[in-house]
Amino acid sequence: MKPTEMIVPTNVTTMQTYFIILYLQNDVPLMFIGPTGTGKSTIVLNLLLNLPKEKYLPNIINFSARSSSNITQEMIMTKLDRRRKGVYGPAMGKKYVIFIGKYGCGLDRRMKGVYGPEGPGP
Repeated sequence: MKPTEMIVPTNVTTMQTYFIILYLQNDVPLMFIGPTGTGKSTIVLNLLLNLPKEKYLPNIINFSARSSSNITQEMIMTKLDRRRKGVYGPAMGKKYVIFIGKYGCGLDRRMKGVYGPEGPGP
């Protein structure tokens, strides 16, 4: 295990893990946002990779500057089963959990360049 992947339990990480599990169990969508380098991805990935395989189907998608809608759709669809024409889903009895991260794609910098220092408006 790399030092950057180690999680030292704190009040914050324990609270975050609790809410991730609670939201997963109740089918509530969840988005973690915050400053770079605060451990969001590490906490979520650690939890997703340790979910029971018989109940959950995790999919980890990392965006980069080369990501496209076609590639993203393919990455999502490859883990799904076709139920009938136009209807796809995870294997029966499983919940499909998607983690979307961004690595080195410079999205934050590009957004500031396009929309100014405040980013896009409402």
